Amino acid sequence: MPEEKEFPNGLFVSPPRPNAPDFVKARISIKVEAFLEYLSQKDGEWLRLDVKEGFKEDEKTGLKRWYSQVDNWQKPSERATERAGFDRTAQVEEDDALPF
Repeated sequence: MPEEKEFPNGLFVSPPRPNAPDFVKARISIKVEAFLEYLSQKDGEWLRLDVKEGFKEDEKTGLKRWYSQVDNWQKPSERATERAGFDRTAQVEEDDALPF
């Protein structure tokens, strides 16, 4: 799990407007120039974001604020898995040996 949280610049998330239909789950606003600059600094083909509800309430509305956070989780490397002593092939062979 990454140690530092990353928040995309130029992307803003809020709850749906009060009269929005049930199938609208969030409202996203993008400040195009700022978001494009942020994206130009990113490597890779994909950028994964989580939409989250904060724990602090907005002073005006009394509702909790929403925000987006970059999901930097990556699958553990094979080497890290080996260091942990987990052998996936041994588990498969053991499962194949079941008598039923």
